Amino acid sequence: MACDAIISDWNGTIVGYRDEKPILQNIARGVFKSSLPFHPLRMVSILRAQRELETLYTEGRRKGDFDYIREMFRVFNGRIVAGVPVPLVLALVDRYAAQPGTQNELDLRVLRPISEAHREGKVTGVYSAGYRYGIEMILTVAGFRQDFDFCEADDLREEKGRAVGFMLNIYRNKPRLLAELLSRRGLDARRVAYLGDSEDDEGCFEMVQYPVVPFLAPEEAKQRYARKYRAFVPESEKELSDFLRRR
Repeated sequence: MACDAIISDWNGTIVGYRDEKPILQNIARGVFKSSLPFHPLRMVSILRAQRELETLYTEGRRKGDFDYIREMFRVFNGRIVAGVPVPLVLALVDRYAAQPGTQNELDLRVLRPISEAHREGKVTGVYSAGYRYGIEMILTVAGFRQDFDFCEADDLREEKGRAVGFMLNIYRNKPRLLAELLSRRGLDARRVAYLGDSEDDEGCFEMVQYPVVPFLAPEEAKQRYARKYRAFVPESEKELSDFLRRR
């Protein structure tokens, strides 16, 4: 049975960063600089939030049951981004997307095979709990945005031109929302390849015919998902390209 569609996670799959911490830190620095010297209270709030985020990060690495991601967004939304003009946030994301350090995190071993498959007529998309605009801008700068038919990810909530906070709807809800995505786009799960790297992708691996765990995933995860879901674990870009194109 042929594979008609290729759907890929973002953090830890296409890009080396495993969560949204780098882009959030970049935005925080930009908001802090923009507050000089006229918004001292916002500056103090950002500095306190940065200290709290570092504490949360340490705690998240120590405690397996601690949901660092939700806590990170709670602090960031409430103390840093809330009330910031949306054009400023978008400009900071544009700048972040264009940075060499950001572009260097992209795994071309994954992007190039997806691009090839897209040119051959397969439906391709990004499916992530990350920030949609950020993902799209990073891909645009890299020259790969046109190789994806869709980007399903979370957005920035705003009111009257000011940010309220980054949404976190897809995180921990991936399998249910993937089922809705497949239905909405008329895709048969038995003809879909899904690329992922983490526990948040496990339900998606169960759902599709062709689970794939590519290069950036931890070795332990590769072995576990290969055993549990019979996931394909490519050893080279050519292996991944051949797998996606021949199915």
